[in-house]
Amino acid sequence: MNDLLTYLKSRIFLKNLALAFEFLFIILVILIIFMRIYTHHGRSIAVPNFSDIAVKDAEKIISANHLRYEIFDSIFIAERAKGVIIDQHPKPGLFVKKNRIIYFTINASSPGKMLMPDLVGLTLREARAKILSSGLKIGNFSYRYDMAKNVVLEQKVKGKSTNVIARDTVFKGTEIDLVLGKGLSEDKTPVPDLLGLTVNQAKIKASDAFFAVGAVIYDKGLDEKDTIVPHIFKQHPDHNSKILCPLGTPIDLWVTLDSAKLTGKAIADSNYYNLPQLNDDNNNEDIEDDSYTNDYN
Repeated sequence: MNDLLTYLKSRIFLKNLALAFEFLFIILVILIIFMRIYTHHGRSIAVPNFSDIAVKDAEKIISANHLRYEIFDSIFIAERAKGVIIDQHPKPGLFVKKNRIIYFTINASSPGKMLMPDLVGLTLREARAKILSSGLKIGNFSYRYDMAKNVVLEQKVKGKSTNVIARDTVFKGTEIDLVLGKGLSEDKTPVPDLLGLTVNQAKIKASDAFFAVGAVIYDKGLDEKDTIVPHIFKQHPDHNSKILCPLGTPIDLWVTLDSAKLTGKAIADSNYYNLPQLNDDNNNEDIEDDSYTNDYN
């Protein structure tokens, strides 16, 4: 123990200890100098403003300022030129080090496509929120007499109804026009006679008379996917010239392929609208009637 204390007090130990501290100090100074060189301490570059500049032109500015860039995202804005930079990070004016990566968001050459959302049956508020959240735009409103007030009855793109069942694709930013229910009218009129017609023809005739088709009830074993088109053998409210209903009243329909359920008048109406006679073989195909055009909306 005495020998250890004597060695710690000796000149040799103190000299070695001083050399060790001197070596550590030199290493620390070298590390500080290296870090200053590596991080370009004290040398900052103001980030240029790349807004509305094409990427090819931005590359020259990037190179001149000893920076780098990456395209982080792309969105479509119709009002901006295609392919230009519409956002950047870091923002213009901020000071960065040499070789810093600048992330660009550019304006796409065309909007991306998306599935058309199904809006029929939603309230105007729900439809508006769904349209905006889907990246679409709200177009024009039109109204039709219907008991479902301010509920979407139909959705259109450029004046044409969209086939939501088939899941049409549309470009983001597309304007969606909505046909909304305006409630039942105070005006009343006789219910149109829809017996003997197909459902599609009934919708046109009901719309021409300012009525709406409500529920469609299929005979047992039938559904709307059948290739053979059934005909209406019953409706509610019934057609009666003495009974008046408010405009927009929905008419429920019952359809069948059984000719025995069609009354004599329904069969006569079927002939009048150039529809084929129904028989028990169910081999006839429906001939669409061109005499109706739906100009209402």
